[in-house]
Formats: sequence, structure tokens, C-alpha cells
Amino acid sequence: MKNSKLIKIAVFSLLIFTTSCREELTETLSENSNAIEQASVRNGRLYFPNRESLAATYKELKHKNLESVQNFINDKGIESLIPIITEKNEDQVINTLKARKLTFLKNSSSRTLDPITTIPTEDVYEDLDDLEEIVGDDVYAAMLNGNAEIQVANNVYKYTDVGLFVTPVENYANLENYLEVRQISPNLLEPTEITVKEDFISDKVTGELTPLENTNNKINYYISPIETIDDGTGTGGTGYGGGYGGGYGGGGYGGGGTYTPPAEPSMATIVQGLPIGEVRKPWLGNIFGTTWETDDKYESRRRVKVKFYSQNLYLVYAVGCKVKHQYKGWTGLWRKEDADKLGIGINSISWKFSHSLTYASDNTPREVYWLDGKMYKAANGTDYVNAGSSTMPTFPFSNNATVDAVIQFTADVSGLTEAQLNKLFWDNAWKQANKFLEGQNKKLNRVAFVVDSYQSTYIQYYDFSQIQDNQDVIERVFNWGVATPQFTYTFGGGTGTGLAVTSYKFNFLQPTAVAVSMYGIAKKNGAWHGVKLNAQ
Repeated sequence: MKNSKLIKIAVFSLLIFTTSCREELTETLSENSNAIEQASVRNGRLYFPNRESLAATYKELKHKNLESVQNFINDKGIESLIPIITEKNEDQVINTLKARKLTFLKNSSSRTLDPITTIPTEDVYEDLDDLEEIVGDDVYAAMLNGNAEIQVANNVYKYTDVGLFVTPVENYANLENYLEVRQISPNLLEPTEITVKEDFISDKVTGELTPLENTNNKINYYISPIETIDDGTGTGGTGYGGGYGGGYGGGGYGGGGTYTPPAEPSMATIVQGLPIGEVRKPWLGNIFGTTWETDDKYESRRRVKVKFYSQNLYLVYAVGCKVKHQYKGWTGLWRKEDADKLGIGINSISWKFSHSLTYASDNTPREVYWLDGKMYKAANGTDYVNAGSSTMPTFPFSNNATVDAVIQFTADVSGLTEAQLNKLFWDNAWKQANKFLEGQNKKLNRVAFVVDSYQSTYIQYYDFSQIQDNQDVIERVFNWGVATPQFTYTFGGGTGTGLAVTSYKFNFLQPTAVAVSMYGIAKKNGAWHGVKLNAQ
């Protein structure tokens, strides 16, 4: 009898547990569905009742493929700033963009004698590439309408090639007048004159939303604080300065020039033969951050496109890189096409953060390695101590681009060049990290490398070539969201091992400098193609 009662109680408890789980699952699915459903359309723009609603929708769309994103836009019935092009819609896209540009030019050239009646198809091709360079994030670009606008609560957010303007809906006509009087183009398909851009931006506050003069505080303006940097040729601009020609642990990491890291033998020949592409940048440089692109047009109708972006668009931000394989359809537009094999390789992406004249504590080991669930620290120049199980330090990109190892060095120098950082990694850090894994049949695919010097901290990300079959895009999203990614890095790890530590707080979107060395490769019809993207 007792056993019978116990069985009944167990069954009843199981039913309650199952019902509860189902209710929680239903609530979770409902919440996700509501996030998308909260988006509506007002006056041809996507509308969100608040920033939380926008954040939820953006987050959900970032986890979907691009076809699903385009389906969401189609369901809402808006015209995207940058439509996601497929074989089915490329004809419609080109006609839509022609009509958009023609309407704008007719309205803006009403004072001219010669009416504009047609738009060359070639112009549309260039416009799409230019738009992608300004708004680097594909999802957010699809969410903006053809006028680069979106509405949150009662405010319209309008993106232009001189920055972001924000105004209440009822004041929108005054914003249009404001732009016209100052000869600022209201349409990203037609650039503002360079001198007008420079004059307007020259005295504006950067990095925060501020009211514009003579607008009764009803028009606000935003532009990224990231400065225009080098054109990728390595001949000037904001790069890694200093110049240390000494040694580290007796090995030395001075000198300049290009350092060729080791690679898998099967890929080494392919990567070594890749050309360094010409880096394209937005019209003004980087008004919303940084976007660098290059490509290999290996056939008249096929190309491998490589892109790095780090953008703060005020409502959202995104940092990442991607490789695309594209085919030029009969309309002339580039659309996605599966390659037989598609690969991405990141020799290094480097962020430099300046800080006050401090230095990691003398008690902090000069070398620390976190890998395989353990922490190893340098006891002297040649010996290392296994400090036992330990959690890796976290970075803003930890949840999106996980790493197999974190390597931390502290170096009492005044500055490091990009070439010196790379040499330090390959000659010292990389070799030692792999020694820890000898005999374990394990491979490090993604590594974070942190170096602290007297006035700067450098963070590098390495992602060794990943090849996927039958893919049209591979993307590494380091971080994205709606709040600027502030983070604190603690030297020594703060892991309870008794190490003295020094901590620095950084803004991932506001580094002192950024440098990228990556490549994209694709195999199609039996041959490999690709290009290198080097910029800083």
C-alpha cells in the first residue's frame, strides 16, 4: 500500500514538473515572439515603443540568418536602406534603388534646367557598396528604411553622411529644412559635398547626443568619437607608435616589416599567394566608427569579399568581421552564392587602449597562460608553474567569439608597433602555449593575446583559418548590442591565486587605435581564390 501511494505521489509530482516546464517554455517563446511583434510601421519607418523593444528585436534578428531578416522586413512592408539580395529579388532591388535615387535627384535638382529622367544601372552597383561601408551591420541596415530612418517612441532617428540627427516626429519638417539650408544631403545615395561635411562636423561634440544650436533643443546630433585613421597603406595616420627594439625574455622582438606567421602546410601556399587588397572606406572615413572592405573579383561575375567593422550607431553597435562569396546576377547586383569551400583567417585584430602611467604590479607574473581549463604562470625566463584550474579572463567578445586560450604578457616598455606585437606573439607566446598542449592532440584555433606596457594595453584576437563547405558567408561577431561595451581587464586574472593585480577599464568601441590583418578564401570550380585585408 505504501509503495502504491509513493508511486502516485511520484507520478503527480512529475506531471506538475512537466506542466511547469511547458509553461516556462511557452512563456519564453511568447516573450521572443512579442519582441518581434512589438515592431510596427509608422510613416514608412520601423517603429518601436521604446529602446528595450528595439534591443529585443535586434537581438533576435542577429541570431537569425539573413533570409529570415529579409522576411521580417518584407512582412512589415518597408523599403530597406540595404535590402538583402537574393536570386529572387535582385531585379526588384535594382528597380527600387533606381526609383529611390531618381525621386531624390528630381526633388533636389528642381532649380536646374536639365531634368533627370534615368539612373544608370552602374550607379546602383556603386551605391550599394557605399551604403554597406557606411552602415557596416547587415541586420541594422535592413531595419533602416530607404531614407536611413527608424523611429523609437516619439523620436525619428535619421542617418546621413555627416552624422545622426534625432528629432520628435512633429518636428520632422523642421529637420528637413535644417538639412536643406545647410546643404546636407538627406539621402545616403547622394553624398554631401566634402567641404560642407568638414565644416559642419569641425566644431561638433563627438561621442554623445547633443542639441544643435538654433533648433529650440528639438534637433539632436551624434557622431562617433573614433577618428579617421590610416588608409590601409601603412604610410601614416593613427597607428601604433613608439618603437621598441629591445628584447623580451632574451628572445627579442624588435624590428619592423611584415612578419609571416606559421600556418597549416595545406593552407600556407594558398594564403601566401593571396594579394593584399585595396581597402575601401566610407565617403567621410568613419563617422560612425570603422568599416574596412576589400575583395577579389576573380571572375567577371564572382568575388570574395572581406570586411571588418566596428561601429557605434548610437541606438546599436556592432564589432565583427566577415567573408562573403558573391555572384553577380543578370541585373548586375552582387548576391550571395555558396562556394565549394569558404574560409576565414584572422592573423590578428588589435585594439590599443591608452591609460595613465601605471603598470601591472611587480607581483604579477610577466607571462600568464589560460588554456585547457588551467592557468600557467612564468616562474622565471624559462620555467612555468601550473597554478591549477582557473577561469579565463573575459572580454566583450567572449560570448560571441569564444577563445581556446588567453595569453597575458606585461612588458616594461614605452610603446609597441604592430609588427613588434605580432613577432612577440608568434616567437614567444604562440610557441610556449603549444608546448603546454604537447601530446594532448589538441589544437588552438582562437586565441586572445593581452600585452600591458607603461602607458598602453594591447588586446589581439587570432582566429586561424576555418574552412566550411557549401557556405556563402562566414562571420566573426565580436560584440553587438545596444549599450557601449565597457569592460574591466584585471591583470593576474583575479582568480584567487594570491596574485597582486592591476585593473583597467576600457571602452571596446573607443580604442586609441585599431589594426586588422585577415584574409578570406573560397574554392569554386576546383580553384582557390581570395584576398588579404590589412588596415590600421
